[in-house]
Amino acid sequence: MDLQQTGELANKAAAVQWVKWVHPNTEPAHTHEEKQTNVLKAAMISAHCAKCLNMNGCCFAKDKCPRSPLHENCHCKSERIDGINVTAECPIEKFTNYIFNEYNNMGKKKLFEQWGYTISDSAILKREIERQAYNAYLSGGYELGILDPYGQRLNIRVTLINKFGKQISFVTGWMTYPNGNILLTTPYGDKYERIRYC
Repeated sequence: MDLQQTGELANKAAAVQWVKWVHPNTEPAHTHEEKQTNVLKAAMISAHCAKCLNMNGCCFAKDKCPRSPLHENCHCKSERIDGINVTAECPIEKFTNYIFNEYNNMGKKKLFEQWGYTISDSAILKREIERQAYNAYLSGGYELGILDPYGQRLNIRVTLINKFGKQISFVTGWMTYPNGNILLTTPYGDKYERIRYC
């Protein structure tokens, strides 16, 4: 990223008004296992909502935040915060053990190979998707995805130059975690939308 791009990102990020989802008197879930515990807790205690519990502490651009209250008797709220320290993590296993898995890849291996990528490109893909997701989330450049008992997912479009010099653009899927952390759930989430070739 050159200085001009860095400056543009800083300006976009500075323009975002951030809010944090707050579920009072509960601890945020920082791991998938803690989210799973919240899902089980909500199933056993009707006074708890897994969606609310698993959004606790998660940060959103004010104009792209889930609406509260989520349900009757919901006591969650969104509180304005000054800013966030974003992290975007793409586990390399999403490529080595999924996209490029010989048998269990839902046709995505063939797609990435058509673009010229192989399993040896996993680290490159990981870094580039993390970089773009970080920039997009920090500047509010995401769309709300599915909200389910595990929390709020985000859709973030990324653009790559494939091995044949063509620009391709597709949606990646992310799960929100507290304090500005997002974790990749799917490297390729364009189930209903065509890939954009630019």
